[in-house]
Amino acid sequence: MAMDMATVMAMDMASEVIQETERVHPETGRRKMQSQRNNRRRHHHHHRRHKNRRQQMVGSILICVCVLAVAAFGIYRQLQSQKSMQVTAGNSHNVGSGYRDIVYNGEKYRYNNRVTTILYAGVDSEGKMEAKVQYGNKARADSIQLVVMDEKNARMSVVSVNRDTITDIRKYALDGTDLGLYKTHIGYAYTYGDGGEVSCQNLCEAVSLLFGGIPINRYVVTNLDSMPYINNLVGGVTVTVPNSDLEEEYPDMYEGAQVTLDDTTITPFLRSRDTEEAFSNDGRMERQRAYATAYMNKVQSMNQSQLEKMWDSMDSMKDYLQTSITRSQYISLVKLIKSSQLTDDSFIQLQGQDKEGELHDEFYADQDALQKLILDLFYEKV
Repeated sequence: MAMDMATVMAMDMASEVIQETERVHPETGRRKMQSQRNNRRRHHHHHRRHKNRRQQMVGSILICVCVLAVAAFGIYRQLQSQKSMQVTAGNSHNVGSGYRDIVYNGEKYRYNNRVTTILYAGVDSEGKMEAKVQYGNKARADSIQLVVMDEKNARMSVVSVNRDTITDIRKYALDGTDLGLYKTHIGYAYTYGDGGEVSCQNLCEAVSLLFGGIPINRYVVTNLDSMPYINNLVGGVTVTVPNSDLEEEYPDMYEGAQVTLDDTTITPFLRSRDTEEAFSNDGRMERQRAYATAYMNKVQSMNQSQLEKMWDSMDSMKDYLQTSITRSQYISLVKLIKSSQLTDDSFIQLQGQDKEGELHDEFYADQDALQKLILDLFYEKV
């Protein structure tokens, strides 16, 4: 990966300082060269070798300190200057039209243009969600779900995407410079943006690329503080607990139990997992799927007026929510939700294989199963 401009400038400045020192103090430079020659002649003496190594280490450390100090100053000046300019990273991806007509196993398929896709993501941050001037080091997307609303066939599907899925995501430098696509955990797509619209668009792009380039133009992203608000929008949700992961700390949450989640239990139910246990995110995804199923069933049980009023209720959680959906679009989506079929089969989890990585668990999607899912959700045979 190429070094950013600030680091390059810092190294150049450090080099100039060293050269200037040798020019102004030639005697010192000559003594240094003579000392080095003498040291090489006496390299067979053990204690001399150790002293020389210590001197080299000290010299290297001092140079590194100088370089880092100048680099830090350069980055600071660069970030200060960014406050007066508009960074447009995040708008560079264009899915084009390559997704519209595809061939699979000799059969031709055409994209169903009456499909609406909405990306939902829950990120692991607290407090107000807002964009920052400096890119990177933002929250990670813990929960990723793609909502697919097929108006033509009157059906709705919710696809859960493992946050540890290894796929192409776009990285940005601190100043918003596009560094291209890298293979890593899909949850980091939000991390590498600005914590605002760019992060959301970057995650949309990553999921789009995973699903063969299908367009994803709408998103809803929330953080940890939003969970009680989301739960209260529908007056609380009763779920069937799918596993016993939380039973030790919450005895009522044993596998198969019916639990009505409130402000005190919604966050641990959707977020908690044993980080010391490999692939513990799988159990958490099971609970998130159970909650999504119960939540959407309750939404469908509400009348049109109740659903429309939900939009106004969302104002209370505006600091913990980011979305590209407008009120008029929301009203249209409400009508689509009410007319769509929703069954247990509507909730889908990507098939694939878990692997232990060097730092984090990794998930690799089964490409054949993924391609068949893409055809089923988004395409029609020509």
